[in-house]
This record gives sequence, structure tokens and C-alpha cells, in this order.
Amino acid sequence: MKIDKTILFICLLFSLFGFSQNPSKEITKDEYLADFDFMVRIIKEQHPNPFRFITEKTFDNEAAILRKKLENDPTYINFHRFNPLTLIRDAHVNLVPDAFVFESVTKTMRFFPFATTVYDNRVFVNQYTKAIPIGAEIISVNQQPVNDILAQVADRVDGDIVASTQKNFSLAVSCQFPTAEFFTLTYKEGSSKQVKSIRVKSVNYEKYDYNNNKTVLPFTLLAYTSGIYGYELDENTYILSIKSFNLSEEYAYYILNNLFTSIKEKGIKYLVLDLRDNLGGSLSNIPLFYSFISREKNFKNIYKYATKVPSINVKENLVDDNNKLANASDIISLNNFMKQRFDLNEADGFYYGNNRLDEYYVENYPQDKNAFTGEVVLLQNNNTVSAAAYFTYMFQINQRGLIVGQETGSCSNFTTAAWFLNYKLPHTESIVALPRSELFFNTTANKDCTCRGVRPDYSITADQFQEGLQAIEDAEMNLALRLIKK
Repeated sequence: MKIDKTILFICLLFSLFGFSQNPSKEITKDEYLADFDFMVRIIKEQHPNPFRFITEKTFDNEAAILRKKLENDPTYINFHRFNPLTLIRDAHVNLVPDAFVFESVTKTMRFFPFATTVYDNRVFVNQYTKAIPIGAEIISVNQQPVNDILAQVADRVDGDIVASTQKNFSLAVSCQFPTAEFFTLTYKEGSSKQVKSIRVKSVNYEKYDYNNNKTVLPFTLLAYTSGIYGYELDENTYILSIKSFNLSEEYAYYILNNLFTSIKEKGIKYLVLDLRDNLGGSLSNIPLFYSFISREKNFKNIYKYATKVPSINVKENLVDDNNKLANASDIISLNNFMKQRFDLNEADGFYYGNNRLDEYYVENYPQDKNAFTGEVVLLQNNNTVSAAAYFTYMFQINQRGLIVGQETGSCSNFTTAAWFLNYKLPHTESIVALPRSELFFNTTANKDCTCRGVRPDYSITADQFQEGLQAIEDAEMNLALRLIKK
């Protein structure tokens, strides 16, 4: 599944603390609580497996605590702040506020004046500015330690995955101090232990957006627009960045075939495959992409969709892709889709996708005729999620090469990246997006109550990350290049 960056921003904005803007219409306490209760209901009745990472009893207890907080202070931000969706630890579940509210927020809030990047729970300045050196480590803002601010940002990961890169610190600070005219921050430069202090003026949303479009990292942006971009580093080494698998098969094959034909003709020996910030896409593309680096003539491409909830159990407030309420015909169509493509396995209670589900599914996938069989190092980070995690999993189990970077944001053996149901809450008008199925990177739905992402063989330290940022160098890429040439 590919997640739109604007939607990501909206979701992050309302998952943070400290927001004080009200929507255009007055919402009563009872209406907030009604929408809260509806979210609890659809989690229990419509999510494909809501209690994988939390027991229903614990969920009920923690949801009751959140509901009480909302009841004591029923504001729009607290509705989003105390929502129960985050309790189930599913990175693909979203609560998206109404667009008109979002627009009014950006026009009235004040924002943190520097673009930042987070690595290993440390925050670094990620832009050129006269006020503070690039790469400086921020220690506190308005007398609050960085770790305390980061702790208030919900992890957008699955299960028990440990991640910090996916957190937007600048946005978190802005939401915690939405009316601040000035920010007082302490920081350190490089390896210096001296802590400096500075007082800077806040900015409006336009300037905040400008700063975030002028960051130093990531160093190359070309792959973000096309999904795929490669270049020859030297006569022996090729860098290939893949930032999305949400491409048509025809386009993907055309680009990959041209790239790997050139790599083969030039006798390239080393390939660095960069999947950092890849938010996933079409699952059927994963074996296609991998076929270009497979060393085996045929490799296993095994995945299975499974759900415990194949039918639409909650019909009210269901909307289509155009935000219109679903009618009876729409619901029948959605149910028929699952009924025709999912069969019950009585042994474990899961409905599994059958052969009708994916016409492109090939279990024994052939190596491409232009496949690269030299040395490969894969780069990944906390923002390598969804279908991209399946690629890194396939890379790992086939022992194709070393992995450098950070743990993926999606589980190493399953995810919830499939079709979605959207519910428009009747009073707050926010949209809840729920996946319809889990996706397992094998043939059986496991019953694990924990999960971790694909973990790297090598990582850089936060100090090395900072040194690279200050030197305008990609420290993770440099590590990958050193390793591959050993």
C-alpha cells in the first residue's frame, strides 16, 4: 500500500499532543463520546485481527481510560489524541481528520522554524540556516527534553517494532506549542559537550513547508518522483534506489529491464539496493523486482491473505473512495468480493485467499534473463514498510546479501497491507481506515502475539549519522559501499 504524504502529515498532526484548534462546528461531549464508542465497535467487529498484539481485556481497560480522559476534557484534539485505534499496534490503521479542519489549523498554528531528522531517538537539524549549524543535535525545546517530546508521538509501526526515524520532531514540537511566538532550544555541535542555547521566532505553515522542502536529507530525491532511479557510481558499482512498489507491472519491467541490461553489458560487480523510505505498493511487483537480483533460476514467492472477518459487519457510516456513504449495492459488492476469494479453514478459524484472489500469483518465480548475480547490499530503515517489508524478507531468507540500516516498520513475516474499509465518523467527520485482511509471507496465518521487523546486519551509530549529516555525506550508503567491496 502506498501512503500519500499529505495523508501522513494529517495523521501525524492529529496524533500529537498539544493541539488547541476547534473545528468549524461545535461538537458536544456526547457526540465526541459517540464517535469514540463507534471506533471501539469497528475495531472489535471489523478489523481482520484486532487482538493479535493486545488482549481484548487489556484493550477494554485501556480504551476505558482513554474514554474517561476525553470525557473530562472533550476537545477536538483530545478526540484524536485519545483515540483507541493506536492500542492495537497496526501501522495501517488511520484516523484522518476533516480536510477543512486541517486547513484552518495550518493557517492559525505557529510552527517550529527548523527542519529536523530523527535517528536512534536523537534529533538533528536537517537544513542550512544562519541561526544554528546543520547537523546540530537538539537537546531540549522550551525546557522540555527531546526524549519527552518524542515519547508523545505515537509509533506508526506494527507490533513490538522499535523505531524512531518515522517520527516528525518538528511537527511534534509545533503541535505541543501551537501558539508559541518563540522557541527556546538547547543544542550541541558535533562531538562537543558544550551545550548552547538559542531563542528563535516561530514561523507560519508556508515557511514550515518551505523548510521541509529544503532539507539536506535525503540526499537524492529523483527516485521519489518516479519510484525507481539508478546510476553508475564507478565502473564496478551501481546504486539503485527503489522508493515505491506502487507501479504498473508493465512500467516496472520496462525500467528494470533497461537498467539491468545496461548493468550486465557494463560488467558491474557490486549493486547497492536502496529501499529506505519505501512505503510499499503492489505485492505482485515484489517477486518481479526480486527476479532481477535472484541468484537462483527459480525462487520461492509464497504469501497468503487471511482474515477472521470476511464480511461487512458494520454497515453504518461506511463510505466509498469518494467519501460518499456506501449503499446496499456497494456493501453487497464488497461482501461478494471476499466471499468469492476467501475460503474458511476450520482448523484455525481463518479465511484464506484462494486462487481467484491474485491472478498474478506465481509460487515458483523465475529468475529474469538479465538478473544481476554479483554482490548486493540492501539499505532499509524504519520507513521501509508494507509490501517493501516483504521484499526485504525475501532478500533475507534467500541470503542474497547483507542488510544495512534500521529495522523495517512492518513485521518481518506478515502485515495488514491489503484492501481497506473507510468509515466517516458522524459527528467529528474524521475518516477511519481499516484494513480488511492480514498478509502472511508464507502459507499459514501464524498466531504470534508479537512481531519484529526485518532487522539489519549492520547499522551506523547516531554519532556516525550526525558526522555524515554535517559532512553532507550519506553515512549509511558509505557503510554499504565499504561492506560490499570487502
